[in-house]
Amino acid sequence: MVKKNNINDEVKSFKPNSAWDSISATDLKILEKRCASYLDFITKCKTERATVSYIKAKAEKAGFKTLPDFGNGKKLKPGTKVMFINNNKAICLGIIGKRPASEGFRLIAAHLDVPKVDVKSMPLYERDNLALFKTHYYGGIKKFQWVTIPLSLHIFAIDKKGKTLSFVIGEKEGDPVFTISDIAIHLAQKLQMKRLTLEAVTGEELNIVVGSKPDSKTDKTQPNRIKNTVLREIEKQFGLTEEDLAWAEIHAVPAMKPAEVGFDRGLIGAYGHDDRACVYAAYSALSEVNVPEHTSAILLLDKEEVGSAGPNGAQSGLITDLITMLTEATSGETTLPAIRNATRNTLVFSADTSASIDPNYESAYDPLNSGYLGKGVWISKFSGKGGKSGSLEVDIEFLAKIRKMLESENIPYQFGEMGKVDEGGGGTVARFIASHNMQVVDMAIPTLSLHSPFELISKVDYHYSVSAYKAFLKNHY
Repeated sequence: MVKKNNINDEVKSFKPNSAWDSISATDLKILEKRCASYLDFITKCKTERATVSYIKAKAEKAGFKTLPDFGNGKKLKPGTKVMFINNNKAICLGIIGKRPASEGFRLIAAHLDVPKVDVKSMPLYERDNLALFKTHYYGGIKKFQWVTIPLSLHIFAIDKKGKTLSFVIGEKEGDPVFTISDIAIHLAQKLQMKRLTLEAVTGEELNIVVGSKPDSKTDKTQPNRIKNTVLREIEKQFGLTEEDLAWAEIHAVPAMKPAEVGFDRGLIGAYGHDDRACVYAAYSALSEVNVPEHTSAILLLDKEEVGSAGPNGAQSGLITDLITMLTEATSGETTLPAIRNATRNTLVFSADTSASIDPNYESAYDPLNSGYLGKGVWISKFSGKGGKSGSLEVDIEFLAKIRKMLESENIPYQFGEMGKVDEGGGGTVARFIASHNMQVVDMAIPTLSLHSPFELISKVDYHYSVSAYKAFLKNHY
C-alpha cells in the first residue's frame, strides 16, 4: 500500500544555502591554511611553465617519482607516488591504488593555461618617442580590460649555444613594470567611444610600452635611438639580442598581487583563478591522500583556452599515454584489452572555474540555474551553449555516486549553468576526455569577473572543492 502524504506534512524543497553556515570551527582552520597555501601558489604561478615548475618542486618534496615509460612491465606497490611531465607544459601526478587497473582509475583534469597577452615574434619598434612591443592576445579576453594596468613580462628562451634563459620582470618589489596605453577621454569621442564594446580596443592596439629614453651611444641624427636603448638593456641584463627575441616565448600578464577581498576577507582576488584555482585544489587534494582504493591521478593540461589543441592539450594523445602508463604501473600489463578496460572504467572530474552570477549583471543569468559565490562546489550536469553545442552531459548513474560522496562528507553543493541558454555557456576539457569512453562530470569553482585580469573566488568554495576532490581521489564510495 502506498502511504499518502498528510495534507499537513511539510513539503521538502531544495535550495543551496551559504556554505559558510555549515562550516565547523575545525574546518575553518583548515580552510584558512588551504587558502594561505593557495595564495602563495597563485602569487608565484602566472604562466604555464611557472605552474609546472612549482607543482613539480612540491611533488618531488612530497615523494613523487618520475613515472616509468610504458614497456618496462614494472608493477608498482599501492601507495607509490608517480609523476609524468609532458614537454614542460603539462604534468600528471598519481598515487597507485589497491584495486586492479581493470576497475579503472580516478582522475581529476584541470588546465594550466590562462588568458594573457603574448609578445609577437618580431615585437620591438619605435614610434612617437616611445619603444613598444607588438602583441597577440591568447584566449578569450575583453581587450579593453588590459590597457592602463601594470604588466610583468615572463621570458623563456634558448640561445644559440643551447643555454636556457628564463626571466621575470615586473613581479618583484622595485622591478619596472610595463603597460598598454589608452586614448584620453578628451580625444576618444570619434575614434573610440562610438565603437562596439568588442572593438573598444583592437588587437593591434594592444602594444606594450617598454622604453622611452634615447640611447646615448647612438648618433642623435639616427633613428630608433629609444629602440636601441631597450636592446642594450635587454642584452646587458638578460643576454638576449633582438634576434633572440624572435626565438623566445614572452608573456605579458598583470603585475598586480593576489589579495583577500572584502571587509570580512572572505574572497580571494587574483589573476589566473581560471583555472589555476582548480589546478592547486586538485594538487592539494591529492597531497592529502595516502593509499587510495583505485589508482588516483590529477592531469594538468595546456591550451584549454584556445580549444585544447597541441601535444599538451586534451585533444592530444597525452591522455591515452597517461592511461597506458598508469595501467602498466598498476598491473604490469600493456595489452590493448588491459588499457581499454582501465579506460572505460575510469571516472573523471573536469575541474574548471565557471562564471558565477553577478549582482551587477543579473539579466545575463538564470537565477535558478546559476552558480553563486559562497554556496559550495558547483556541479554542471552539462556544459556548452545554446542547444548544448560543444557540450558534455554527465550520466545520472555517475552523478548518483557523486551525490552519495558529497552527502557522506557533508560537502555543500549547488547546480548551475553558465548564464542564460541563448546568451552564455562554454566548454571545458570534459568532452574531449569523454571521447575516450570515460565517465566525466564538470565540477566547477564559481568565479566572478571570469577571464578578467583580477578574478574573484570565495574561500569557502575553494576549501570545499579541495574536500570534494580529496573524497573523490580516495574513492571509497
